[in-house]
Amino acid sequence: MGKVALVLTGGVAKGAYEAGVIQALAERQVTPDVIVGISAGAINGTFAASAIAHGNFRPEVVAEDLCWLWEHKVNARNLYDGGQRAPDTDLATRSLASIFGRLGIDPLRRQYLPRIGWDTLVAFEKLVRGEFAALISHDFLQTLLDARLFPVSEVVREVTLSVVTTNLQGATVMTDNMDIDARFSHYEDFIWRQRTLEEWQEFLPRLTNRLLASSSFPFVFPPRTVTDETGESRYHVDGGMMDCAPIGRAIKLDPEVDTILVSLGPTILSEDLDMAPTLPNMMGRVMTVMAGRFIIANYRKVVRVNRQIELLGPFLDKDSKGKTRRSDRNDALCRAAGFKGLEDFLSRRVVRLVPIAPAGGLNGGVFDGFFKPALLREYIAQGYKDTLEAIRPDDPLVPVAKPRRATARRSRPEA
Repeated sequence: MGKVALVLTGGVAKGAYEAGVIQALAERQVTPDVIVGISAGAINGTFAASAIAHGNFRPEVVAEDLCWLWEHKVNARNLYDGGQRAPDTDLATRSLASIFGRLGIDPLRRQYLPRIGWDTLVAFEKLVRGEFAALISHDFLQTLLDARLFPVSEVVREVTLSVVTTNLQGATVMTDNMDIDARFSHYEDFIWRQRTLEEWQEFLPRLTNRLLASSSFPFVFPPRTVTDETGESRYHVDGGMMDCAPIGRAIKLDPEVDTILVSLGPTILSEDLDMAPTLPNMMGRVMTVMAGRFIIANYRKVVRVNRQIELLGPFLDKDSKGKTRRSDRNDALCRAAGFKGLEDFLSRRVVRLVPIAPAGGLNGGVFDGFFKPALLREYIAQGYKDTLEAIRPDDPLVPVAKPRRATARRSRPEA
């Protein structure tokens, strides 16, 4: 067996499904070597990567930390109120929640405590002029990440996390060979390996900023400024807008990856004909439709390439040792089969795809779980169940069972 990659597709409140997926993987003792995460999936993937690096990737640890957070901390009130921290960017001060607070309005409690003063007039002007960047700020997520991301004194196992964001200042360009290329999706890789304290102090804030950018659902959270490899600072938002299932990214990250687990639960849609036509429901539905489109395209592309490799391989000329010859004939055959050439074909490999998804869609809209804790618990349980069904005890991924010693319960850090 080669290495294992895990693709987590986010899904706003339905990201709780992935907490159940991660718990079940720990139960089966299937440890990812590569994780690709988008939005809530990037945050879930970070918790998994940190646990793997610490040598704590066990079901009870995931249940008491990640699942517990989704059940008890991730809700509308905490997201709206934030982490009681001073805003770190100008965008954070220009949220609708901040303006409402200055006006004395609390929509969640349905309260209005009128305030009189110059600042109230300024806030009212900003509201009327539409001078706000989003509904709420990143304060709560920032506080949550700050409390749980810390240097690893000894990395037990290296793991790579790729965080996907969407570059709002990207472009569609014409390449030299008269092809059209869209430069919106942005990937940044973070490797948990042995580092000095100074390196961790540079690594963790950069990771946190990318996670907040990847989870910036448009109009709910403000964009984040991300500095790219050229030194330019650009606005980035939710990675799911452009590439919600980057299976190809997982393949490219490590040539030894031969199995990819794809969490599809948050983006599987049911025929919800009774959905109320509210703005949040419509926004969530549109984003989920877009995500589903990307998932189908990514998944089918990998399946198609697998099939092309299997069919084309026997027709290529081999040398006496059974290796594919580098010849004009082989190059022409590869191009005819849809590859860029022989070298492109040789760089590809057949990978096993393991989809993890419920039989039907998850109940509720993408925001409903923030208001209904029972839905979050349902998502976690469904993700756990679906993963155990997708990866049976006799699956080649599952190592031979070894008895585990009892471990003490861990205290939960507060968000």
